[in-house]
Amino acid sequence: MPQQHIVFATAGSLGDLYPFLALGRKLRQRGKRVTVATSANHRQHVLDTGLDYVHMRPDPENTAAFHARYMHPKTGGQFVYQDYLSPAIRRSYDDLADATRDADLLVSQSLMALAAPLVAARTGIPWVSAVFQPMSFFSVYERPNYLPFPLLPWLCGRSPQMHQNIFQYVRKHTEQWVRPVLDLGRELGIAEQGHPMYEGQHSPGCVLAMFSPMLGGPQPDWPASVRQTGTAQLPPAAAPLPEALQRFLERDDLPLAIFTLSSAASNDAGDFYRNGLDASGALGMRALLITSGLAASSRLPEPLPDWAFRVDYAAFEQVFPYAAVVVHAGGIGSAFKAMQAGAPQIIVPHAHDQLDNALRLERLGVARVLPGKRAGARALRQALQRVLADSGMQAAAASVAQKAKAEDGVSQACDVIEKVLRDA
Repeated sequence: MPQQHIVFATAGSLGDLYPFLALGRKLRQRGKRVTVATSANHRQHVLDTGLDYVHMRPDPENTAAFHARYMHPKTGGQFVYQDYLSPAIRRSYDDLADATRDADLLVSQSLMALAAPLVAARTGIPWVSAVFQPMSFFSVYERPNYLPFPLLPWLCGRSPQMHQNIFQYVRKHTEQWVRPVLDLGRELGIAEQGHPMYEGQHSPGCVLAMFSPMLGGPQPDWPASVRQTGTAQLPPAAAPLPEALQRFLERDDLPLAIFTLSSAASNDAGDFYRNGLDASGALGMRALLITSGLAASSRLPEPLPDWAFRVDYAAFEQVFPYAAVVVHAGGIGSAFKAMQAGAPQIIVPHAHDQLDNALRLERLGVARVLPGKRAGARALRQALQRVLADSGMQAAAASVAQKAKAEDGVSQACDVIEKVLRDA
């Protein structure tokens, strides 16, 4: 029997890539051939996992100006769709169509892999879509924290009918952002699939909800084909931490705060690390600064005081268990790893789904949220003080950790994918 071939299609940050790498590695262990179609900046990550790589455009610019527009709290979404993804849709379609010529199944990331629904409709290849964060379902039964005006989310959260009215306006307004995608669909003779950012992103056959049920569960308007599997985590390479970092972590003279940003937000760090360092010093805490991406060039005092340590990379699974508190931007992957570590969180959301993730964690009792414009050294210092004194949050974080560790989103999602293959 020929080896079954699965193609994963994804764009965006490492948080949009790692769940598919975790699934791909497990499926390869189960005898499948796995290819990941994504941008050139993720090529080495795919190859390091032992999976096949295919280039799918567009490729992000690795510049501060690009990432500042990408992560703008109000206009970031418009930039991503109108100026980055949609203009490249024909190249994305060609790349993905080539990648799936001998494939048995296409699995695509919601919202970002805009070519996948078109390729599936045009070729008839079995298709599974995957959602990595609750916000991506845009349910009218939940507060729309993605809206840039504070009053509207509050009003919509009180009334699904009002939310529905607002959503219809947003849906119509954003059609212009994805006009090239709609135009290509018509040229290919594809029947109307719906808005590419909303109902059109979901496979009618199977949608994987790949996030923890603790952060959100089924709503009446979720697609009928949703299967919630839990979070898929890619384990880090089995490598020991650098000796100097291990010694720093094992010190117990001062509580430790870890400051990190998601792979997207780290390229638009601003004063995040400087403020974190100042706040930690004022409270007599140790600070571990994980400055990946363009944040690696962040200007900080040299040398750092002996209560601070800076690295460009550290596996969260290895360092978060030492933290009295983890301060991050609200990426869904970072948040779940802090949940597994039992660490209280302070979240400074930048853009996109990060505020929604943060507010869900706050409702869960394991996080405090600092809107970006208020995340100066003073606000961070006050938040750190409150978290360290909050025994209820520490107990909630410990309780959540037990449930998070028990999730096996990788195996659950792979089981669903294999069932789709059998049914196909």
